[in-house]
Amino acid sequence: MKKLLFQDTTASNNPIKKTTFCIIFTIFLSCLFTAIAQGSSFFYSSHSTKVLALVFLAMLYASIFLYLKLSRKLNENTIVFLLILLGVLLRCGYVLLSGLYDRQHDAGAYTGMGTDFINPGHIGYIEYIYKFHKLPDLNPYELFAYYHPPLHHFISFLWLQLNIFAGVAEDLAFENLQILPLFYSCLFMTVVWKTLKVLEIRETGLYIGLGFVALHPATIIMAGSVNNDMLTILFMSLTIFYSLMWIRNKDLKGLIKLSLVIGLGMITKLNSAVLAIPLGIIFLMHFISVLKQKDKGLLFKWIKNYCIFGAIVITIGLSWIIRNLIRFSEKPGVPVPGETSPMYTAPYSLWERLGIPALADWHFDFPFHPIGASACNNTWVIMFHTSMFTEEYPAGLSDILLSMCQLTFILAVFLGITTAILLVFVLISKRTRREDTIFLLTGYVIMLISFAAFVIIYPYTCSSDFRYVAICLVYTAIALGLGNKYYLSFSPLQEANHFTKIKAVCMHIINACMILMLTCITLIYLFWERW
Repeated sequence: MKKLLFQDTTASNNPIKKTTFCIIFTIFLSCLFTAIAQGSSFFYSSHSTKVLALVFLAMLYASIFLYLKLSRKLNENTIVFLLILLGVLLRCGYVLLSGLYDRQHDAGAYTGMGTDFINPGHIGYIEYIYKFHKLPDLNPYELFAYYHPPLHHFISFLWLQLNIFAGVAEDLAFENLQILPLFYSCLFMTVVWKTLKVLEIRETGLYIGLGFVALHPATIIMAGSVNNDMLTILFMSLTIFYSLMWIRNKDLKGLIKLSLVIGLGMITKLNSAVLAIPLGIIFLMHFISVLKQKDKGLLFKWIKNYCIFGAIVITIGLSWIIRNLIRFSEKPGVPVPGETSPMYTAPYSLWERLGIPALADWHFDFPFHPIGASACNNTWVIMFHTSMFTEEYPAGLSDILLSMCQLTFILAVFLGITTAILLVFVLISKRTRREDTIFLLTGYVIMLISFAAFVIIYPYTCSSDFRYVAICLVYTAIALGLGNKYYLSFSPLQEANHFTKIKAVCMHIINACMILMLTCITLIYLFWERW
């Protein structure tokens, strides 16, 4: 009987392993092809030519999907592959439509190996390592963006060197810095899929949750950003995934994986450490359960395991902080533009910045972030504006596109509120594991609290950008997945009372609005000539 069970389990895992391999291989090839295409004449062709090529790819993709559907070859793993492939195509298309300096955050500039200039920004940071083959010797708070931990910038340097070694011209090699965030963004979708599978979310819930992440514009735009945001989000999503895995297995191997992704996340961007707080609560709960067993051998085993975890996290994660304290006597922090900046929000009350926005604050007629605090200073409004349209404030939009932007923004606000409520409901459900509930719900709340605290400590409109809480996309995907699993999947013996029917209707409305929003935003990005 045990042998049969083992064989069945192994057989059921094979398709997932095969799908994972196919996804990662496709991501690698797509990123490589994009890097090559950036050096071809296609990159310099007109916007309409690029859109035409993307439309052709979309038609080819739709034809393949229709063929598989009609031939009944679609199963869960195939649909997952196609969803992630769609996300990969959109991300590759965005990178090809956007140059190195388009819609970046704190990018700075480069002047090349032929000069000895030290340039600010993330590109300048990468160039410094490229020019001098070492981390910056200067005080990291004296030049903008150099205060960030160096992992992303060091990996970018290695990628830059590989391009130069392969004979790529320097300008194109710097343009190809976008390929790494593109790769991270594509892997992020894979991690979300794995996370939903750990929570035993299948079929419709899986497709809606994964489709939301694949088509949401935030990580599509970050796929073309050369800063450290996308790698940070990837490590944070891995922290969520490995935490849920550890809750189920509770072994040293899982602890080591967790310590590595948390440590590497911290050496990419320090705010990734926020997820260590809900994980610490789970560790404490587990340690208390070990104490209650009154087994000295088991107790010493877990003290040793947690010491190993702490040693790895501290050694990797705090290395940048310790270096700056020793060499420059600098504590962690963020350089700020100053009180004269038009983005400065401190003169406005906490309620204006963090309270419930008035209807006029939303700017539904023109739902874009105006940057200046005098035009918009409410954190939640800015967060929603930038979640859909980053920090763009376009002029000359056609009436059709503007109407679609207005509809998309209204749907985004509605879904942002309803999915937050949905997340609470599905996590406090008796059908959700107690440890999952504590870890995910605490993590979500702490993310929002830390975001609000960041806005208070650094009172500028740029602090309210959605990119600082983009990891919440994972929580939304989980809410959608569990919502469909709990409210739209009924067993034959389950009684369909009025409350059950109301929850099912609400879930159908959320699903429909989500699909409409994602369809609209994809069309906007495709035909918006700003890209």
